[in-house]
Amino acid sequence: MPALPEDLIDLIRDLQRQVRRLSTAVAARPALNEITAGDVTITGGGSLVVRNPDKDALLHIGAIGAPEENPPEQGVRIRRADGSLALTVSGKPTQALNIWDRFNRVALADDTRAGGLARPYVPIPLYPAPTRITSGSWTRVLQGGMYLQNPRIAVGLWLQAAANTTVEARVRYLTADGTAVELGDSLVATGEAFTREVAAPHGQPSYSWSNLLIEGRVIAGTGEASLGVLYAEGRQS
Repeated sequence: MPALPEDLIDLIRDLQRQVRRLSTAVAARPALNEITAGDVTITGGGSLVVRNPDKDALLHIGAIGAPEENPPEQGVRIRRADGSLALTVSGKPTQALNIWDRFNRVALADDTRAGGLARPYVPIPLYPAPTRITSGSWTRVLQGGMYLQNPRIAVGLWLQAAANTTVEARVRYLTADGTAVELGDSLVATGEAFTREVAAPHGQPSYSWSNLLIEGRVIAGTGEASLGVLYAEGRQS
């Protein structure tokens, strides 16, 4: 076998090293259907579309407008497996966020003109006028039942006491075992009238049933005293 020049042998060895490195890199490279780092960027009016086995678009992000639009509307459209709309961000020029029920009706939407909520229509509860408190024992003014969907409860109270008279108000709720627990701190008014909020976490399991109790009592004096509720609602943590 004829002798090979040293520079040619070095070249072959260098090529072998490069092939080994390439083989190792290919083996360690993530699968083509996996992104391990970085972002996915779609430009030029493109979109991301996820289709089911029947080729129906279940997720469409980006250019969702008709092909003849120039430029096409950019937004979001999500469908259920049966093809019905579930969520959209669409509608030029303001683009409403809509959540749809299975019968293609808007169940929740934001107000694109003034902000806030457009659907559903939220009822405004009306409460009785303030109730006169005359007893030194706890007198229940209002009560109601609710599912505990938020981690905190907030109640707005209106409290009034004549001169030389002190009235105390408290908010209680029932735990899962039926025990009445006070929410936050009680309020005390002497010869004054004010509105205050009582708000605190309830510590009960989410979506458990409870009762809310609004109570007051006179702790000093014989003048007129009253207690009323302005609102009661769940709050975020």
